[in-house]
Amino acid sequence: MKTHITVALAGGLLSSPFASAAQNAAVPAADRISVFKAPLVCPAAPQIGCGSASKPILLDLEKQPGVAEAWLNRAGTIIAVLWKPDSNVEAQSHVAAELKEDRVTELEGDSRDQAVKDFLSGKGWYHAAEVDRLSEEEAGIIAARWIRRVQAKAALAKDKAAGLERAISESLRKDLTGETAGQDQNPNRLENVSRKYLDQEQLKLLSDAINKGVRALPNER
Repeated sequence: MKTHITVALAGGLLSSPFASAAQNAAVPAADRISVFKAPLVCPAAPQIGCGSASKPILLDLEKQPGVAEAWLNRAGTIIAVLWKPDSNVEAQSHVAAELKEDRVTELEGDSRDQAVKDFLSGKGWYHAAEVDRLSEEEAGIIAARWIRRVQAKAALAKDKAAGLERAISESLRKDLTGETAGQDQNPNRLENVSRKYLDQEQLKLLSDAINKGVRALPNER
């Protein structure tokens, strides 16, 4: 995904699936869980899942009859569906068929068993309402990458670089989590938040850095 300084980007804390209910309900049985291989790794930050891509899928899943909860693992490679106790085979088959349209396929055998075990461990899974944490992390990674590109060509004071990184990260976070959706967007907002920290020549360097895209280039992180 490429952007530039005048165009909006389009499109944390780990959660335990059972932490909030640990004292009130038993951990669900493995047969109430289905796990699916998902292509939801973040292109800009391949160490995490993509919050903006996964959120609509997870929210849609939780609207389906028979689905109690939907979760994404931190890596963005697996979706876990917790079925309601009264869920039937027909409802589950319907959900699996719909997920195939998003290139999400059900795991079976040893792969399924390992994924379910990981899910039941309660470590590093994000509920539909929490994947914005991943988007927040992605925004920080992209902002830091752009700042490093500028710093490779121009010296920036430490406090200015830190302030600029925070400002850009916050702007990107709003884009990635949908906070700016449906609003009158200022196409120059990245430039505007950067003017506090950069002179005109440095702004051009930042524009160049953004135009190189959000993904890491060779020898970047």
